[in-house]
Amino acid sequence: MNLIDTHAHLDGSEYANDLTLVLERARASGVGQIVAAGQDEASSRATLELASKHKHVAPAVGVHPHEAKSAGDLRWLERLLGDSRVIAVGEMGLDYHYDHSPRDVQRAVFERQLDLAGERGLPVIIHCRESEDDIVAILQARFARGRLGVVHCFTGTYKGGKRLIDDFGVFLGIGGAVTFKNAKELHDAAARLPLDHLVLETDCPFMSPVPYRGKRNEPAYLPLTCARLAELRGHAPEEIASATSANARRLFPKLGRT
Repeated sequence: MNLIDTHAHLDGSEYANDLTLVLERARASGVGQIVAAGQDEASSRATLELASKHKHVAPAVGVHPHEAKSAGDLRWLERLLGDSRVIAVGEMGLDYHYDHSPRDVQRAVFERQLDLAGERGLPVIIHCRESEDDIVAILQARFARGRLGVVHCFTGTYKGGKRLIDDFGVFLGIGGAVTFKNAKELHDAAARLPLDHLVLETDCPFMSPVPYRGKRNEPAYLPLTCARLAELRGHAPEEIASATSANARRLFPKLGRT
């Protein structure tokens, strides 16, 4: 299989001791490319450093909603977006579950990043947790149809996912949660949503698939998510791998040039 992990965080302490082995296991499991998403200035710079050392790691830079309160004026982000290796802006969005940053600040930083991505013609990687209505309202105001984006770590319903696809043309990132036994609504959504708008991700080191739930996640576990999605849709895993990798290259046009 030739898989693409469309969302990973490889820059943290979780991989400080064995990142080379983690990446070797990823390649051995069929994961040919990994999108490393930034969450603040330091992690965004770290993704660029990773990309310098590992040609199959593609960098995205941005501000996670948790970090919005300390993002500053985002001039640093504008400078990083001048790097031709950057394939997307993000991880950005809204998180009303934890509210680590004030909601008005989250919205302002999200809007600014959407605008910066639009100015540069780059795709966006969107985090949405318990904030669907505001995400939709902001996208309606600032995200013209025809732009490229993904709502990563999608765990919603078929109706909610279909609305995002129909209204904005975005892709949906399917991760380890689809392997969870009790994720019934997600199972239904993953089985019925248009396959041409689904991509695979790990969100590592988080969201490990069964049987590694509760342990550190890594890109080498992506085939487990692929297999579960294939089971839900009645396809062979190879078909899902091929389709979602093609989708990932449509979502991130620069991937083909990394």
